[in-house]
Amino acid sequence: MLTGCVTTPIADSVEIENVTTDEGTYHSGEIMNITVVLKSATDVSGVYTNISGITNKRGKNMLFKETTTNLTSGLNNVTFAYKMPACSSCSDISGGTYHFNTSVVYGNATVANSTYSVVLKQ
Repeated sequence: MLTGCVTTPIADSVEIENVTTDEGTYHSGEIMNITVVLKSATDVSGVYTNISGITNKRGKNMLFKETTTNLTSGLNNVTFAYKMPACSSCSDISGGTYHFNTSVVYGNATVANSTYSVVLKQ
């Protein structure tokens, strides 16, 4: 018979509670502040969070930010700042609605995903 600790898998203990931006609409060159609220059932160290998206016409993600943090039990804020791209033929970005994905990874497993949309104007 085995004895010892029983651990809760991280996939069951961390989730994305909410993703917000400080505005819903941005103009070229404005700073977009993104807050990812992670809900953790336990204290967890080394949790990797990334956001990526705002894809140009060539399929390149213009937005990619990442960080590794330690979470405490309860709600945890992870924040990112991103300068919106210029709407131009050089960047292959025009005005419109763009999406970005938030992923949370622990070890080699993705434990949470969320998609958010913002509007970019010239």
